[in-house]
Amino acid sequence: MNAEIGTKTEPRAAGGDELGPIPRGVLRFADFDVDMDRGELRVGGSVIALRPKSFALLVYLARHPGRLLTKDELIEAVWPDVAVTDDSLVQCISELRAVFGDGDQRRIKTVPRRGYLLDALPVDTPSADEAVERGAGTVDRHGSSRVPPRRGSVLWLSAFVTVCTVSLAGVLWFGFAHRGQNDAVVSKNTITVLPLVGVGGDNAADLAEAVSEDVTIEVSRLPDTLVIGYPTGHLPAGDDGDAQGVGRRLGVAYVLSGSVERQGEAVSIALKLQASATGALLWSGRFDYAEQAGWNWRRDVTARIANELKVRIDEAETPFDRPYAGRMFAAIDPALRGWRLLKRIHTREEPQRARALFEQALQIDPDSASALAGLALSHITEVLTRWSNAPDIQTAFAAQAIERSLALQPNDPRANYVRSLVLSAQGRIDEADQAIQRVLSLYPDQPRALQRLGFLRLQQGRPEEVAAPVMLSLRLDPLDAEQVSLGQFTLGMAEFHLRHDEAAYAHMRLATINSPQNGFAWQWLAAIDALHGRSEQARNNLVEYQKRIPGHTVSGLKASESSRNAAFWQERNRFYEGLRLAGLPE
Repeated sequence: MNAEIGTKTEPRAAGGDELGPIPRGVLRFADFDVDMDRGELRVGGSVIALRPKSFALLVYLARHPGRLLTKDELIEAVWPDVAVTDDSLVQCISELRAVFGDGDQRRIKTVPRRGYLLDALPVDTPSADEAVERGAGTVDRHGSSRVPPRRGSVLWLSAFVTVCTVSLAGVLWFGFAHRGQNDAVVSKNTITVLPLVGVGGDNAADLAEAVSEDVTIEVSRLPDTLVIGYPTGHLPAGDDGDAQGVGRRLGVAYVLSGSVERQGEAVSIALKLQASATGALLWSGRFDYAEQAGWNWRRDVTARIANELKVRIDEAETPFDRPYAGRMFAAIDPALRGWRLLKRIHTREEPQRARALFEQALQIDPDSASALAGLALSHITEVLTRWSNAPDIQTAFAAQAIERSLALQPNDPRANYVRSLVLSAQGRIDEADQAIQRVLSLYPDQPRALQRLGFLRLQQGRPEEVAAPVMLSLRLDPLDAEQVSLGQFTLGMAEFHLRHDEAAYAHMRLATINSPQNGFAWQWLAAIDALHGRSEQARNNLVEYQKRIPGHTVSGLKASESSRNAAFWQERNRFYEGLRLAGLPE
């Protein structure tokens, strides 16, 4: 996975990470809530992303506050009938300490050779009226403020999370037209779009994935509507068709699911909308298209969902682009296959294989906007991952291709996202920031764009502005391990630039826990260890980094940095000094 562009590997199987039944109710403490009905931790009213096992461990600790719990008892409670080592427990404890800002172990205490203790006082459970007032699936945001300095306590984290959340109002939520009292941006509807199932020919799965993304983009643009992501390939056993199960996992009010059947140019999309609280079917429908010229599901499906959610589409807003506009139908399939490859990058070969498919599509149809955008992304991926032997040439190719794509489809959020990457590689950071804000105006709930915005703010020398968009991205895409890893990585870089090395280290550890293949996170662990005199651990983490991303040098990495901001470099040079101390060749 690339730290800048967030390309993703295949999501890991749920397997042993699935949980048995969790008790119901809300365990309330002075600084946080553990909501067992919704399966989430809330600090300062904001949701904090946790892996399922870490949440299960938190539930057990929260049900026994102030009591010493042995390692054996915790392992038996969280991993029943599964053989695991103490390391699994330690990783979950580390994740919980990181989200609580509990580096000094005042919240979750370690009792040497015995176990752990949650040092927190429970408060009364809210009344039924309070629970109704909270409203499952409702998100409120108010005003704006600046992020306070770190205090190293749960009280600090509560204030920090709250400020991070509210500071986004009026900055990120371009698509939300409804405003309530005090100019608050209010999301009445929360919904997830499950990956649509492909039925039919060999390329049905490719088209189904593309249609799923199309529908997600357009639904996210509806007023008063928040779309929580459900990653492709991540649907666990038991959730298929179980709207209540999905609702509990994601805390959404509605679940949209269905299938895409394809026979050549003929496409049929079957959809159903369910209420997650009861599983009740609210609406089902079918959309049939006889040929590619009539494909218009972005308009048709969105209009129907808007009607069911009782929200009004603003006709004056950005018009719907017709899917995969171009002249030749035969160019669509290689372009779709190329995009699927770029979403699942494991090695250097994937961008090259994807590029060959996009070039094939463009030989058939030189006006394929989708293929042009994919071609640009295949080049800039190699540049930003430091895999390119000719970065200037590939950046120029990418710039040319993406401008041609946007001339054909200016309202495509994917193409605008790629343009932001190209501008960043060219060192035009402020313009890249503007491009990513354009993405968010077209696709308000795009997690990668939010993370990208945080990264660009870091490059602009504004690390205090990183946490807000990144934390929101984690709320919008909580189940994709690669995306969570990238978010934690970006938060870690920001904390390092703020001189909060301990917090930076905790975020980097979470990044490696969620995705051990995130080589850049191991790199930062090595640098921070070295800066703080932990030489052996620094060497070990450097080995892990070099296993995943071999061949890097300090000077090569520095030369590939696109930011020229003095404040950015003041802290970044400290990072590179850490890499030298860890043993990375100059």
